[in-house]
Amino acid sequence: MQHPKVTVIGAGSYFFGKQVIWNMVKSPHLRKGTLALVDTDPEHLELMLLLAEKVKAATGAPLKVEGSVNRRDVLGGSDFVVLSFSTDNAYYRTTDTRISAKYGITMCSGDTIGPGGIFRALRELPEVIAIGQDAERLCPHAWLINFINPTTVMGIGLMRHVPKMRSFALCDGNHMPYFKYRYMKLAGVMEESADVPDPESAEKFRFKIAGVNHFTWMTECSYEGRDMMDAIGRTLARKAGEEFRRPPGIKSKPRFNWNYANALFRIYHAYPTAVSHTKEYLPFFQGHGVTPCEPEGIQLFDGYKRGEEMDRHWQSIRNLVDGVTPISEFLEMSHGDHATDIIESMVGNLGKRFYINTVNGGAVSNMPQDAFLELECEVDFENGPRPLPFGEMPRGLLGRQMQVLDTHELTVEAALTYDRRTLLKALCTDPMIVNIGDAENIMRELLEAEKEALPGWN
Repeated sequence: MQHPKVTVIGAGSYFFGKQVIWNMVKSPHLRKGTLALVDTDPEHLELMLLLAEKVKAATGAPLKVEGSVNRRDVLGGSDFVVLSFSTDNAYYRTTDTRISAKYGITMCSGDTIGPGGIFRALRELPEVIAIGQDAERLCPHAWLINFINPTTVMGIGLMRHVPKMRSFALCDGNHMPYFKYRYMKLAGVMEESADVPDPESAEKFRFKIAGVNHFTWMTECSYEGRDMMDAIGRTLARKAGEEFRRPPGIKSKPRFNWNYANALFRIYHAYPTAVSHTKEYLPFFQGHGVTPCEPEGIQLFDGYKRGEEMDRHWQSIRNLVDGVTPISEFLEMSHGDHATDIIESMVGNLGKRFYINTVNGGAVSNMPQDAFLELECEVDFENGPRPLPFGEMPRGLLGRQMQVLDTHELTVEAALTYDRRTLLKALCTDPMIVNIGDAENIMRELLEAEKEALPGWN
């Protein structure tokens, strides 16, 4: 594929917009292609197009750049369509989490599980399906890559309701090889201060990770054939102690994460690779019970901080476009994003392995064939992701994985049928909800508070 076309829907994405431009001009496999940017906010679209053109000019990349506020204008001819948009993310996540907190449910993120995850899916999934249907008509041979939370719900929705469109879903949590280096440090086989390991050490380091997105676990780890799970446990215990002795950060997602990871490792002898999310998938840290929760019950999502981060994000882009910040600083980024790393490998037949959310297909041998899981995969353009064998999900984690999957499957059904009985069932299946009356009240209040973003429920 000499001239791949990558279309990004949600070009102003906080986690994706700048990075995809960086990758498209840096990659020898992508820089001769086309980057099509779509954003429904004309100002944001214009800024991203200006940034792309400045970066293109600075690098001399022969990349073609186009854009529109209407996705149908640019979908034609796409080889890859990446979804990375959200509906007033910080505002509605704050609404989700604060109404749920009235009924004793605390979410530090609220974008994947709990009432927050369910209601974000209600807001986003109908549009994701509509885009999938447009892509099926306008670029039927493309790969549709979801980068929107809850990514499992979006992936299941596309798999079940736009089955002719080739698709998979992503999260930046296990972006390889960068997170491999983190795990090597946890196991004590790479210096904490090092940026990258020597290639020989990296080759000798092996691990297995699997699970539903944001509920993924490293269950095995070895170096030169030696089991390193106990070494990881010792590192977690040390870091938890160090963390507990210093003032905690004010942001809710990273707060006391070493302590939460250490507590879960002691129970399951497995490392939660997305602990800032995983800690809200379980009832242990809600602050209930007689014995005090240590180090503390998780803290409520701080939406105003996300709003401030978004403001800084857009100011940084304006500074690049206006010349306040040199484009050379932008080009010094250490690496691009997960999606275009995968796209590059698919275009160039590079044979790299990535963690991708896709159909299990027997990789986790004691979970359903059609379970939508985050798994290590080989991937190419012709065949898409092919999960590598994982083995059995350990007991203790297995049942919790299935509960989360059940919640996500019911959420897909509720989001596309607008059926309140199914929505209540999804809420009552969710691992965070323990009271039917609370579920009913949360459902009623959130449907009312978010009715502008949920027109099909009115």
